[in-house]
Amino acid sequence: MSDRRASDRRAKGVALAVVSAISFSTLGLFAKLAYSQGMAPAQALAWRFSLAAVVLWAVLLRNGGYRRPSRQYRNALLLGILGFAPQAGLYFLAVRYLDPGLASLLLYLYPAFVVGLSFIFLGRRPRRSQLAALALSSAGCVLTLWTRGSYPLVGYAFGLAVAVSYAGYLVAGERVMSSLDPVFATANIMAASAVVYWIVTLATGAFLLPTTPAAIAGVAGIAVIGSIVPIVTLFASIRIIGSSDAALVSTIEPLFTVALSALLLGERFSGLQLAGGALILTGVLLLNSRPTRPGEAGPG
Repeated sequence: MSDRRASDRRAKGVALAVVSAISFSTLGLFAKLAYSQGMAPAQALAWRFSLAAVVLWAVLLRNGGYRRPSRQYRNALLLGILGFAPQAGLYFLAVRYLDPGLASLLLYLYPAFVVGLSFIFLGRRPRRSQLAALALSSAGCVLTLWTRGSYPLVGYAFGLAVAVSYAGYLVAGERVMSSLDPVFATANIMAASAVVYWIVTLATGAFLLPTTPAAIAGVAGIAVIGSIVPIVTLFASIRIIGSSDAALVSTIEPLFTVALSALLLGERFSGLQLAGGALILTGVLLLNSRPTRPGEAGPG
């Protein structure tokens, strides 16, 4: 592959990770809308994953993309049950004890865990640009999201558990995604996660059908904009640039989360948040400052 072609391919992978991060940044806003209509977290997650699964399976059935070996179904379903569903639930538990900004800060420790797990399990030694980008983006996340307050230790434990589980999900997903279409994989992950959270919802005896415009908008938003778009594009990015670089690029998500909060909720940027955003963007630009050498980008 020529240097120009490799550079263009890498730019495409980075762009997909950026789209994923921007889409994920809307999740909290749509979730708040759903919660305002009386939905519990597990129930919102159940509707989120169910609607996302229905939409993606409709696409697969229409295009014949469901014709896959049983091994691929097994791998994708296990990734949903053991990887995606637990980290999604852990995040909502963390938010019960922590300010959402602090919960997001702990979540965004996950790129460090991705780089470490990729080295341990995939034998991928971190590049200097990765380590520099990790340092810049981590510092940027701290400045962007840090809030003062006293929180229980269990909240911090849940927050760290989210970061570790999400990192494991991405690293495992890189191996699984090497042989899977992103839409097919996401459809199965959403279906498996929906089953998990419907069991939780029904076990607690809580059920609410979204009938008001606000509830429908909230569920549709977290399913389509906050789930389908970001997960499909993230997996597509991982196939091109690998889980480590995709995770590092995704650290721009807090910047967009803060920007959306300022735009839609009237929250103001502080000087520290602006400085944090600058550090995050610098890290992402540094990560994509040169063409990838053969073997560095992971799958694809």
